[in-house]
Amino acid sequence: MGHLSAPARDWLTEFSRNAENERMLDAMVATVDDAIVTAIPAMSEPLLRAELDASTRAHWRGVLSAITRTSSTASPGEETHDLARTMARRGFEIQVLLGVYRFGQNAAWEVFTGTTAAEIDDVQVRSEVLLYFWPRTTDWLDNAIEEMIGTFTAEREQWQRGALARQAGAVEAVLSGQEVDAGEVSAALGYPVTATHTAYVLWVDDGVPDADVHRLLERAGLAVHRAVGGEHRLALRTGARSLRCWSAGSATPDLQDLAPTVRCALGTAHPGIDGFRRSEAEAAAALEVAQRTGRRAVAYEDAELACLAHGIAGPAGARTLIQRELGELAAPTDSAARLRETALAFLGAGGDARAAGEALVLHPNTVRYRIRQIEQLLGHPIDERRVHVELALHCVRTFGPIS
Repeated sequence: MGHLSAPARDWLTEFSRNAENERMLDAMVATVDDAIVTAIPAMSEPLLRAELDASTRAHWRGVLSAITRTSSTASPGEETHDLARTMARRGFEIQVLLGVYRFGQNAAWEVFTGTTAAEIDDVQVRSEVLLYFWPRTTDWLDNAIEEMIGTFTAEREQWQRGALARQAGAVEAVLSGQEVDAGEVSAALGYPVTATHTAYVLWVDDGVPDADVHRLLERAGLAVHRAVGGEHRLALRTGARSLRCWSAGSATPDLQDLAPTVRCALGTAHPGIDGFRRSEAEAAAALEVAQRTGRRAVAYEDAELACLAHGIAGPAGARTLIQRELGELAAPTDSAARLRETALAFLGAGGDARAAGEALVLHPNTVRYRIRQIEQLLGHPIDERRVHVELALHCVRTFGPIS
């Protein structure tokens, strides 16, 4: 920075020092990556967003280093390569990767120009700072993009050639709801899609050294697999530090037994191809809860009502609740409809048959008789799992019986 004026040089030095502050760095990364996600919504998936944050952070630190030198040679951190590899494995086109950099660069430039406008009153000094900053950051990103294209292309070619690509394609075909042959998909995956499935996502904390990540993920995956009583297991890497799994088992594991640096989001058990999708959607909802709250382990069954209330339970979330909680009580018949209305009136009256009867214009004994019928269909007293049952009843009343 020798040819800069003293005020411009001092401001850039102080800016670089302040920008290394973790709180300021977090704010800058969030601003840039929010802009990227707004432009490319697919990047909002929690584990992908985590890698995007790590990549942006590494680039920004590289830029800060570059502006304090007379020349800049791009040496992006491994986090930037991790993002490129993950995007390649997930089937993104290279234009999406380039879009990440284009939108990120624009957002970062807005952050920088806004900061200079707020902090540098002297127009001449501000112009000098901007003219110094822009070409160096552009050179950094141009060189970095060339490296990322190479990393992305190499990973994409390897992925497309390998068996992992065939597995990933078969999984996406099932999850997207395509009509598939169960036997063919099971053969492609080496996993029986007609079984009862429990899906789960595992990921490792950022502070764990890269050399330990694979071992920790595999050990955790096998631990959950054994805990659910799994006979078969399917595991796919979804990122540099994450694993998506299905186990053909239905027991409820104790997620607290996992290593403290490993996190887990767990779906519930469901049968068949539809169950393969449902359990994965539940694990994805549990993952979002974990990301929002910072919890180390989240089982969907413990967060189901909150997921439904926040609209993150997936398209089959309410259907699953209704089928599980109501069973035959959700049937599209007049008799089932009468029982549902009686149940809602009874629960709404706090379990008072007389008050429910007045609301329905029925004798209290008739209400009690219907409640006994309802409990036979439910398989348990009506006030057991009351919140789940009442929510399921309201869903059927509002949207009609499931077909």
